[in-house]
Amino acid sequence: MTAPAPLTTAEAVALLGATARGRAVAVRRLVDPAGLDGGASPGFPGDGTVVVVPRLDAAGWSRCRAAGVAAVVTVAAADADLPAPDAGDPARWLVADPRLALARLSRRLDARPPVAAVGVHPTAAIDPDARLGERVAIGPHAVVAAGAVLADDVVVGPGSCIGAGARLGRGTVLRERVVVADGVVIGERCLLQAGAVVGSDGFGFASGPRGAERIHQLGTVVLGDDVEVGANACVDRATLGATVVGDRSKLDNLVQVAHNVRLGTDVLVAGQAGIAGSTTVGDRVVLGGAAGIADHVRIGDDARIAGGAGVSKSVPAGEAWGGYPAQPIARWARERYLIGRLEAIWAFVKGRA
Repeated sequence: MTAPAPLTTAEAVALLGATARGRAVAVRRLVDPAGLDGGASPGFPGDGTVVVVPRLDAAGWSRCRAAGVAAVVTVAAADADLPAPDAGDPARWLVADPRLALARLSRRLDARPPVAAVGVHPTAAIDPDARLGERVAIGPHAVVAAGAVLADDVVVGPGSCIGAGARLGRGTVLRERVVVADGVVIGERCLLQAGAVVGSDGFGFASGPRGAERIHQLGTVVLGDDVEVGANACVDRATLGATVVGDRSKLDNLVQVAHNVRLGTDVLVAGQAGIAGSTTVGDRVVLGGAAGIADHVRIGDDARIAGGAGVSKSVPAGEAWGGYPAQPIARWARERYLIGRLEAIWAFVKGRA
């Protein structure tokens, strides 16, 4: 694993929108603040490291100093309660949003090797009619079918398969064993984690005299720009049109998006959630883990669905729903409270009978 180039204080200020206090430093590693045990230890590399501590107090500052970290990222509001840094103290990079700072630092200091090296691995199978852009990287045993188009800087991990006529936008990365089926369109800078399947057949059957007969899924899938699809998640192709996932939407591991679904922009779907066919999900919606959405419903913009909820009817924009069947979250919470009180209520009623 090759260490990234060091991040200097000047670069951090530009990257994070930070205010820097203390000495100028350069860092190479982002480490877990849980390792701040009051002093440097073999399990906690100190020099050249940066930690993100959302709620830094005087005690936490002392632990950072003792551990020998180079820089501490924390919320700007905490700085007023901390002593001024001495010459040998860690630098303090003050930000408005530590979690956003963590996202940017983790990207900048990611030292993991690329999933495939630039060029085509000798064991990969590339159809002569496929079109590859500049600096494309295709790993061992990957398959690219006829008519597929891979834009510049696309990365195809080991064992991944790209179907006939599929199109991958600039900078998109497929990790190991990803399947992009025939005719699927993927935007720029997308990330498909290991085992993801985009463009599998939707679950469509018609009952006939000989049992269920398959409705062939002749549509496609369109992913917008900056979409992420988690490990072993599936996005099914539409029956005739397109299953659509909007720009910047993120699907967690083991998510199921059925045929004809339309997800808006900036949608977040947590692990094991399932969205049934022909459902429309608006912009900036959040679906909690293991939530289930019935077919042909609409989830309005900015709605929130609690983990484990079972949504059987449309949810208005901006509302939070939970429970099974799902309902407005305040009503659901009150019902859960009253159910918990049933024994006491029953005992009271029985005592008055």
